[in-house]
This record gives sequence, C-alpha cells and structure tokens, in this order.
Amino acid sequence: MACRMLSLLRMLTLQENKAEYRTGNQEIKFPVNLTFPSGILGFEGINKYSLQPLADLDPFFWMEGDAENNQAFLLVPPVHVLDTYSIEISQMDVDILQLNESDDALIFNIVTFGSSQSMTVNLKGPIVINRHSMQAKQVVPVNAMTLPTTYPLNN
Repeated sequence: MACRMLSLLRMLTLQENKAEYRTGNQEIKFPVNLTFPSGILGFEGINKYSLQPLADLDPFFWMEGDAENNQAFLLVPPVHVLDTYSIEISQMDVDILQLNESDDALIFNIVTFGSSQSMTVNLKGPIVINRHSMQAKQVVPVNAMTLPTTYPLNN
C-alpha cells in the first residue's frame, strides 16, 4: 500500500496493492478476531467479528459476528475489484484506528448479492483494519463522493 500524509488536509491516503497480508516478516494468521468499537453502519450493536479467508473462494473473506450475533459479511480486498482503488481517510479515523502508516492497514470491501444473482461491491464504505491491533472501522472516506456503493463484481 502507498501512503502520503497530507499536512493541509490531515488525512491518510491508502491504496491497495497486491501485497500479501504480512506485517514486516510476520504473516497474519487467520482467523483473526476484530473489534469494531462503533460497529458497522446499520449494525452498530455488533462489535466483535471473526475474519477468515474462504479457502475455496479465493480472494474472498468471511467476517462473522460473535456467538451472540448471527450477522456475517462477504468481503473482498479492493485490489481484486479495481486496481486503481484509493481512499482518503480522515485524521479522526486515522487516530481511532491508530494508523501510523499505510502498511498498518488492511482494507476490505463488503460484497452484496443483487436480486438477479449479480454481485456488487461497496467501494464507498470500506472496512479498514489496523493489522497490529485488529481494531476495525467501516469508514466513509473523504473522497466517498467519487466512489460507488454498487460497483459490479465480475461474476
């Protein structure tokens, strides 16, 4: 991922690339437990999720609420959807997630199924995870107006 701090606007710009999920030389071991202090938009009451790759459906991931909740989401890293995907995260979100640089973040997008069996990806509301603390937040990027909520996924 590439990062640049914009001192005037005080935000972090993240670009997803094809890097493996590693922190330095250490690979992230899945499943991981995520904490969403403010929940996900529409599901604010659910703060704990488990995230794991779907081995038979690479590059998709499954994010499931804890045992008390049966809410789950299909996620995909944006690089598998749109190679030019870039988001600008506000300083408030950077501070909440305690991101010091772009390499601290994992980015995923939620996949939805349409009535005609088509799949779309929400590029406007990505899930950003601090890969060190596993603290997560669904953010509304500063550049959200340029991003669609229903980007077609090649089915």
